[in-house]
Formats: sequence, structure tokens, C-alpha cells
Amino acid sequence: MGSVRRRLSVATAGLLVVGGAALGLAPPAFAAPGDAAARGVVLDLVGDPGTESVQAQGTFGSVSAPPGGGTDDETSVAVALSDPENVVATGTVAEVTATRGPITSSASSQLADFTLNVLGVEVLDVSELGVTAQCRAGDTSAGATGEEIAVFGEQITVRDTAQEFSTPVTVTGLTDTTLHAVVDRQLTGTPNNVIGINVRALLSVSGFDGVEPVRFSLGQVILAEASCQSPSAVPPTTTAISPNSGPQSGGQPVTITGTGFVPNATEVTFDGVAATDVTVAADGTSLTAVTPPGAVGPAAVVVSTVGGSTAPLSYTYLADGTGAEVTGLAPGEGPTAGGTTVTITGSGFTGATAVTFAGVAGTGFAVDPAGTTITVVTPPNPAGPVTVRLVFPAGTAEAGRFTYRAVAVVPTIESLIPNQGSSAGGAVVTVRGSGFVPGRTTVGICGRTIPTSEVTVATDGRSLTFRAPPCAVGDAEVRVTTPGGTSNGLPFHYRAKLPVTGASLGRPVASGLAMVLVGAVLLLVARRRV
Repeated sequence: MGSVRRRLSVATAGLLVVGGAALGLAPPAFAAPGDAAARGVVLDLVGDPGTESVQAQGTFGSVSAPPGGGTDDETSVAVALSDPENVVATGTVAEVTATRGPITSSASSQLADFTLNVLGVEVLDVSELGVTAQCRAGDTSAGATGEEIAVFGEQITVRDTAQEFSTPVTVTGLTDTTLHAVVDRQLTGTPNNVIGINVRALLSVSGFDGVEPVRFSLGQVILAEASCQSPSAVPPTTTAISPNSGPQSGGQPVTITGTGFVPNATEVTFDGVAATDVTVAADGTSLTAVTPPGAVGPAAVVVSTVGGSTAPLSYTYLADGTGAEVTGLAPGEGPTAGGTTVTITGSGFTGATAVTFAGVAGTGFAVDPAGTTITVVTPPNPAGPVTVRLVFPAGTAEAGRFTYRAVAVVPTIESLIPNQGSSAGGAVVTVRGSGFVPGRTTVGICGRTIPTSEVTVATDGRSLTFRAPPCAVGDAEVRVTTPGGTSNGLPFHYRAKLPVTGASLGRPVASGLAMVLVGAVLLLVARRRV
């Protein structure tokens, strides 16, 4: 195989060193948007310094993403040269992969244990290194791993700027011969395409041919290359937003489904205000976002990418009370039975749906059209202060405090059971009526007051019992007294106490009564005779 002699003047050689980075590969010419490709090792060494040829060409590990989409890869590719001249290269391409997707194209290359010898000198020694490239519409990136390699036996750190290294070599026909390596890294691109080369080395030989200084280019070596181009920007579409309503203060996480959403390059707006925390699924068919604050009512939701903007989806901001400001609540107290009409004044009441007192909704709720006044009737509640809240579709707002007062009720007596008893007392009387207060009720009868401790009141306050005290024969008025006042009176009839004779003599009562009756009859007959 014929060799190619590449001879450069000394001046040109100087440009090679100083401007080495400028002699790199141009970004690849992509066949179509969405393309991706990767190569592991590329040897392009062809030169003829002096009378000795250098020859080694080949690509080891090379893939391109399928045109219809998907992934192409190769693993464990051995570097093995055919018919090299003054070049020895060994190593393994661990993996090269290239993927084309509807939104993203990507490529990567990983190299392991590579060495390169030229003209009997070890030029490169690499344990492992890699490079990646990723492209989305308007968003590309490339990255490299494994920075340390050995050049001519010297450990170096690869940089984006060119570094030149040299070592003496022996070449027939030249004196003062030196092998040069200009080494750099390239991670370059545009918003729509990118190429990453982890290591590129430009090799040349300089010396003196007996007449003048000369320098010969030997070509280049590329280790780990990945490139891609962004897929065509497709206008996004939307199909649904869930939930489709939320609080006016924002902060509501929502999920939007559709197509063409681009990770890290998608904006969502609600009536022109940008949502936060926009996260796009890898397949570009859904995203999540957090709503910004908005005005109560419908809002237009638009998703935008570099491909365009969607038709708006509808979202409704619901009043949550954050815009409400209460300046007054009157009156501030009322009976435990409820029924007090309360007026709440302020602003931002539009959208309120109810007012609660200790969590119990009032009745007769009404908001004026300006959203500055609410009227509501208090529900029943136990005595004491309670919190008043305005209720909105998406939240509540505190409106102040309302105090329930216990109102004293004058008790009423409806009946006495029984309504008569012995003048000796002792009859258990049940009083039926209303307004009786457990623990705070007394009973007046026959000029006496039956204390609270001797009066048993039902929990519903509609009946009580007490034991009648002794009293003279006749009617005695019964009245009930509570903190609310004293009730009406009903008569309780005391009848005469019956004599007890037979019982005291140890004889049946019925027998003694019979004797009394007989005596009375005899006395009546005697009087008539006289």
C-alpha cells in the first residue's frame, strides 16, 4: 500500500502547535434532525517522514441511531490493526451507543485500556475514558469522563486547549528527529447539534534533512467520540389538565397531558403567568407543574416549547379567602338559641359560600354584589366565644369572634302529679312544665322552700320531683324558681290526717274503724230519742 508524504515548513509547524485546537474536526454534517452517532477509536495515521512510512487507519466501534428511531450499540470491540506500518495499537471499546427519539437524540462512547505506539515510542496510554452527547430542540450538551492519560509516558490532564508534547525518535534520513503530539479535548456545538471528542491527538515528526529543518504530519487519533442533532421541533399539543380548578393563591400541583413536551425546555403559563416546577416526562406526553396565583374565575393554560404553543386549556381559579379582609362583625354576641342576624363588613368576599360559627353554618347567608358585606343568621351553639369563618370554594378566612350568651328563661308549671296529699307531708310530687334548670331550681310550697339538693330536675328541663313537706289541711300553692325567675302557681291540696287506732292497739285498722262507725250510729239514735 503506497504511503503519502506530508511535509510542512517550520513556519507551518509553528502554526500547527499554536493553533492546534483550530485544526480539529468540524461538527459532523448530519443527514437529518434527530441523528446520533458514536465512535470508539479512530486512527487516521498516514505519513512518510524521512525514509520510514507510518501507516494505520481504521475505526473501531461505530454506531448510528436508526433512521426510524431507536438505539444502535456495540460492546467489547477490540482494537486490532491490519497491515500497520510503524504503528502498534491495542485496547477495547467498552461500548458505543446512539439513540434517536421523538424529542431527544443521544450518543455515548466508552473506551478501556488503550495504548498507541508510533515509530517505536509509546505515544498514548489510557486506562479508561468516555464521552456523552444529548440533543433536544434548543438544548444540547456534551460531557467527558476520565481526564488523566499518559503522553510519551508523562501523566497529563486533558484540557479544552491544545497542549504539545514531544520526544526524540530515530528516523532514517533525518537528524535531530522529534515526534510531536498536540493533544486536546473538544466539546462543541450549537443549540441544535453537538459533538464531543474526549481525546484528539495530532501527530507530526520534525528534524533536519541535511538541507533545512522539516516537519511531517502523521495524521490524527480520536478516542471516544459522540455526536447528535436535535430532533425537529414539533409543535406541542394538549389534551387535558387535572385537576382543572384550584385556589386563587396558587400552589396547586396539576398534570397536563398531550404531545411534544420537551424536558427542560417547556413553559406553562396561566393567563400569561408562568407556572413553577415544570417537570416533563421522558416521552414528552405529560408534565407536572405548580399553579401561580391568579384572579378568581377562568384562566387560559398554554404550554410552549421551541416548536410553538398549544391551544389554551381551561382552568378555574376558586376563591380561597386569601383576598378577604374583615373590618367589622356586629353584633358580636347573641343567645345560645341562635337567631341573631350578624353583619360582616370588609372586602374580597366575592365567591364566599357560607359563614360558620364554631364550624356550624349559619342560615340566611347573603353577599352583596360588591363583595364588601355579608349577612347571616347565627345557628344555635353552647354558651361562650366561638370563631367565625368565611367559607370559600377552596379555603376559609377568619372573620373574628362571636360570643353566645345563655338567656335565662322563666319556668312554667303545667301540672302536678299527684296534686294532693296528706297534711303530714311525704308525698312525692312530679311537676311538669318547662324552663327547669338542673342544680339551680327550688320549689316553694306552704310557705317553705324546698332546696336545690332536694329537687331532682330532668335533663331536658321539662319535669322535676320533690317530696311535699307537712302543711295544714287545705290548698297550698306550688311555685318553681330558677335563675330565670319564678313560675306560675298551681294548688296542691292537703287533706286531713286519718287517725290511727287499731294499728296502735295491735288490732286491724278496719276493725277499729268499724267500732267508730257503730259508736257514731248509736249516738245519733240517742239524740233522736231525746
